[in-house]
Amino acid sequence: MKFYLLFFFLTASVFHAQFRIDNPNFSMKTSTYKVENYDTSLYNVYYRLEFVPDVARKELKKESVCILQVGKDYSKFSDVKQLKSDSLSEKYSHQKEINGKEMEALMNINVVFHPVILKDISKRKITYQGRIKGIYQYQEEQPDFKWKLEKGTKTILGYACKKATVKYKGRDYVAWFTDSISSNNGPYKFEGLPGLILELTDTGNEFHFVAIAIDKKNLPIYLRSEDRILNVTKEKYREVEKNYHDNPGIFHGKAYNADGSPMIVKSKPLPYNPIELE
Repeated sequence: MKFYLLFFFLTASVFHAQFRIDNPNFSMKTSTYKVENYDTSLYNVYYRLEFVPDVARKELKKESVCILQVGKDYSKFSDVKQLKSDSLSEKYSHQKEINGKEMEALMNINVVFHPVILKDISKRKITYQGRIKGIYQYQEEQPDFKWKLEKGTKTILGYACKKATVKYKGRDYVAWFTDSISSNNGPYKFEGLPGLILELTDTGNEFHFVAIAIDKKNLPIYLRSEDRILNVTKEKYREVEKNYHDNPGIFHGKAYNADGSPMIVKSKPLPYNPIELE
């Protein structure tokens, strides 16, 4: 089932600063996008995420809260603030225009962790949406994680957890899972253990997910599906993402020389530390 929302498209760079519109007469029309519903969550796991965006400055970490929504047929992992942004967009969808305060409210939602990961549980397919100014999407087979069970136990949210390790895309990970919850799911793309993963960290301590709450709210599991989303291969997505961080100026319009020839725009590279190194 598809339903239609109205939404002003915001680039990722805008979300990193407080935005204000001081003109009391400001208003603008919104643009259309579509959302497709896949499932309804049976329970939701909230993870605090700490990650290092710049390996040259490992002491400067970013923090966010992410949500794993687990349904019967699908699950979804995303930043909680992405859901807030979508909710506000749905609210504004019933208006012809939005004013300055409404625009500020929308633009000041700081989505820190941009990937949205939808898993088709039975078909073992992943749909990944990421923001590189625009929204890009690729599909892949669910990774087959070669977990190794280790000695050790700890308690998280009152659940007794066991230890496991795995290597994935250039990083070594330590996971803590509980078999008290009959799910083999976990944060990001991770799954495949005999229980729910409640904590996951790479051995370099650059990405750390830890569960901070679980509830049984029935939330819609949906994915944006507007026409302007660019469907690419995973390889192409990684190429575009790397090119953007190497030279973000190439994504901000074209510049021309006096003779009308395209000008090569160079800008300062952005830190690049993807969770998948390979």
